[in-house]
Order: sequence, then structure tokens, then C-alpha cells
Amino acid sequence: MEILNDIDAVLGMFGFAITLVTLLKVQSVRRIQREERDLLRKLYGTESLANHLRSAATFLRKDQDNEARVLAEELVRLCGQIEGIGRALDTMTRVTRAANASLVVDRGYFTPVFLRRAVDDARRNIDFLIYRNLQFTNVDLLESMEYAAKRGVRIRILALSSRADDSVLEQASMVLPWPQADAKTLRRQLAESEERIRGIVAGWSEPARAKFEYRGYSVAPNVHFVRVDGVLRQGFIGTFSAAQPARLEDRPYLEVSAAGEPGVTLSRHFDQLWERSAARN
Repeated sequence: MEILNDIDAVLGMFGFAITLVTLLKVQSVRRIQREERDLLRKLYGTESLANHLRSAATFLRKDQDNEARVLAEELVRLCGQIEGIGRALDTMTRVTRAANASLVVDRGYFTPVFLRRAVDDARRNIDFLIYRNLQFTNVDLLESMEYAAKRGVRIRILALSSRADDSVLEQASMVLPWPQADAKTLRRQLAESEERIRGIVAGWSEPARAKFEYRGYSVAPNVHFVRVDGVLRQGFIGTFSAAQPARLEDRPYLEVSAAGEPGVTLSRHFDQLWERSAARN
């Protein structure tokens, strides 16, 4: 029967599609995202094909022949598989879009309230990549970090080191917001803050201290953000201080997923700088 040959061809085509979906699942995330779009374009035309198959199934059900009815049920099952593939790919697309979504917050970056909320929000880990460590000498903020560490949150702070070269501190002085400071003053501020943080954390319990790490980097600063579990909150990147809003409260920032870009790149930057800073400390 010619219709059987056509159905065999259709089954073969969708068998190939199912195999392709299976292969996609075992590829890297980036490969999945790229090939998923191609696959979606190929499969978006399956809706009309499924409708034709359903029509054929309805016609075969009217036949008194038992084999025709069995074939009709097989066609209905095949339509269900087609629709299932479409739903699965649609879910993958929504997840990809969610991972790359970003939220713009128009004010409040790195204010005391912002920092405290970041610490309180953390459930697993929190990473700070900053220029100047002055705000982290605040007793209330460090106390909230101690509470977070006691509940199991891993805390890492990367700040500009007081032992950085003069050229690095001079560049930092141009991008630091209020209060502005020249390289000599900045070095003194960094050193005093490092000592104060070290002294306060030394009074924590041993389990809390084990969850807290502070390192100083010695390269020119160009990125500034907080990573709270799977979310990055990122503000200005190396802009001249005069280009920034006059008030700290007016600084905007982005919230991006650490699973999508640019979160992946920023997270990689932090991890590499963290390892490099360990070698210098």
C-alpha cells in the first residue's frame, strides 16, 4: 500500500528527529543552544504534518479492517510524540532565555543597604569584587557576614591591595567614586581597612572564620560586582569618577544570571583573579 510507504517514511523522519534531540542533550550547553535554534526551525513545520496524520488516522478508523485500525492508533501515538518533542524544545528555549535575562535597577548600587541585602540574600556563597575596601570596615556589615558564615554561606572578598604598584593605584584613583583619593592616600586607606577587617574577623568563631576569605589583587581595576549564589549585580566598570552620578544612591546596576552571558565571563574573571591573588598574598 502506498499509504504504508508514506507512513514508513514519516516514521523514519521522526525517528531521525528524536535521535537528533537525544544527541543534542549530551552536547555542551553552548552546543545545545546553537543547534537548538536550527532544530526548532526544522520542526516548527510539524504542526501541519501532525494534523495530516490525525486526519489519516480518522479516515483509517472508519475502515472495518483490523490492520487499518491498528495503524490508525499508531498514527495517533506518533502525533503525540511529535507534539512532545515540540514542547520539550520549547521548554529548552524558555530556560535559555531565562538564563540570559537581565534586570536593570536604576539606583542604589553598593550603598550600605545594597551590601546588607546581598549578604542577607545569600544562601550558599557570596563574592565581592571591589576597588576600595572602605565600606567593608563597617561593623554592622561584618556582623551580618558573620551570621551568614555561621549559617554556611561561603564569603569571598577581592579588593585592590595596599601593596599594589603606584601605577595601579594611580589608575584606581581616577575611577573611584566619592570620596576621591590620590594614590598615596588610597594606599593608606586600603592598608588601614585591611587591618581593621582582619582584626574584626579574628574575633569570630572558628566555623565562621573558616567560611570567610579576603584577598587583595594587584592589577589595574576594571570590573566591580557582587555575585550572590547564581545572580550577579554589576555596576560601573572602570568609568571615570566624574562620569558617575554625584550621589552614591543614584548609581544604577544590572542583575544578570551567572549561568548566561555576561555572567559566565564575569564569573570566570573573578575566579582567575582570585587564584592570581592567592599567589601574590
